[in-house]
Amino acid sequence: MCDEIKIDCCKRTDPPWESPQVIPAQIRRVDNLIFRKINQFARENGVEQATPMHGWIIEYLYRHRDAAVFQRDIEREFSITRSTVTNILQLMERKGYIERRSVPQDARLKQLVLTEEGIRFHENTIRSFHQTDDYVAGLLTEEENTELLRLLNKLRDALK
Repeated sequence: MCDEIKIDCCKRTDPPWESPQVIPAQIRRVDNLIFRKINQFARENGVEQATPMHGWIIEYLYRHRDAAVFQRDIEREFSITRSTVTNILQLMERKGYIERRSVPQDARLKQLVLTEEGIRFHENTIRSFHQTDDYVAGLLTEEENTELLRLLNKLRDALK
């Protein structure tokens, strides 16, 4: 087998200093380019200034806006410590994305509520993701997109 690999390697026409076009490397390159596109659309929609964790927490609050959400819910949902969540929420409050409101049954508890700015941030973030998705999907035919998703899902399932 080693002899077969050596013979096969010798038949290659690539210069020796070029790395092989292996699947993980190509996926990483494409991932980097897609993230650049996400960042471009985020800038265009005015949502590049927040951290990913802010975005995830805002998305969580948006999905649960009809329920009372407290700091402990964020701690549990994202598996992060109380002190870390406290710092994140304080910064989000200073940026105007959330408010902490007292609840009548327990003055110690503060309900987390998205502000209008937080809702706008969420909607602009989602818009950025949709724009990126539409842009990337538009680079391939419908059949190619279907096949790419099928293959990526197959790889993901096999790598779990």
